[in-house]
Amino acid sequence: MPATAASAVPTHDELVTAARGLVPLLKANANAAEDARDLPQSSIAALKKAGLHKIYMPRRYGGYEMDWGAHYAVSREVAQACGSTGWMVSLVFSHIMWAARFPAKAQDEFFASSPDPILGTGSAGGGLLTPTEGGYILNGRWGFVSGVNHAAGAMVVAKTEADKLFSHFVLMMPGEYTVENNWEAEGLRGTGSHHIKVVNQFIPAHRAVARDDLLGRDPPGSKLHASYVYKVRPALYQKSWFPGVVLGTALGGLQEYCAQTKSRTGQLFGEGIADQVPVQIRLGESMAEIDVAAQVFENYIRFLHEKGKAGEDIVGEDILRSRRTVTTVARMCLSAIERLSAMMGVTAQSGRNPVQRLFRDCRTVSTHIELNWDHSMAPSGKYLLGLKTGDPMVDAPADGPLKGAASRAILGTQV
Repeated sequence: MPATAASAVPTHDELVTAARGLVPLLKANANAAEDARDLPQSSIAALKKAGLHKIYMPRRYGGYEMDWGAHYAVSREVAQACGSTGWMVSLVFSHIMWAARFPAKAQDEFFASSPDPILGTGSAGGGLLTPTEGGYILNGRWGFVSGVNHAAGAMVVAKTEADKLFSHFVLMMPGEYTVENNWEAEGLRGTGSHHIKVVNQFIPAHRAVARDDLLGRDPPGSKLHASYVYKVRPALYQKSWFPGVVLGTALGGLQEYCAQTKSRTGQLFGEGIADQVPVQIRLGESMAEIDVAAQVFENYIRFLHEKGKAGEDIVGEDILRSRRTVTTVARMCLSAIERLSAMMGVTAQSGRNPVQRLFRDCRTVSTHIELNWDHSMAPSGKYLLGLKTGDPMVDAPADGPLKGAASRAILGTQV
């Protein structure tokens, strides 16, 4: 397939403004998203019209191929209205970068499948690849494939019979998998994070890439594109999919709390809630946590961009610092909105109160393995005690080259 002409690329600020303009629609659709356990088609259409799905789509195929970080800024805006939409914009829309790491033939097939593609991904669960002429036969089942009902394909992990850990990433086209529509969760209800299942599906060889090739530096398809986004080792870049959502939901919860509390009165005595000094103090405390989190997140996003632009690997203490810092400030965002939800009493625990919804969304994001407290902190503790962390990207000598196991791309996530 010939490469399409590159579309006009908006500026970072233009994308943020477009995202902010979607807030009224996304607020109006938030309850419908929860009821359907999927984003409404009108929300998807509006997000695409704003171009938010093109941030990391290669220009070769009509995307914007932007520098790293735009997903954070736009997801922070839309998550203030709906955490599920923030998740779709930050995480799911960013997954298009994975397609650009596959061989050219696979990329051409995928981007030809839809003019505005979204890629679902599944790593929870697994599949078995059986070699056959020209490729593999795939069987498997994967959970939490967010946005899959709106996707133009899915990327999943799988292994051959000889492997203990997953050994390949597999890119599938529509019709090659079945969606089970079984997503049920307390928060992020509208993300459509359903299971998918594959039975005896032929996968051509160019759409099954070895794990370490896809997750390493300069994967097979990166030579087609100019951006560093498709060339970096992505372990820590993945961690930046979550800050925009946790920060946005906390900000949205604070805004909704203020809007409601200005006119709230006590149920027994009719006193003005906004006049109570403890309420004012707790509100200021939540704002302080959100302010600090925003500054730290923005520094982290800037750090990733600068490392990628310079073509530098992220190794050693930078990995440990990034993991513990992002997890800590994500917890601060959760603390901020949890405090606000609790101060509203039963008012925020019943019905369709948006403070409760945004709190549930923020809390559910915080349960992701990338933000798991023990997973993020234990390696730093080992390092400080002079123990091996188990991650060669950290344990390798600072002045020595990465060799053998230490060059494996899955590293940067191991404990």
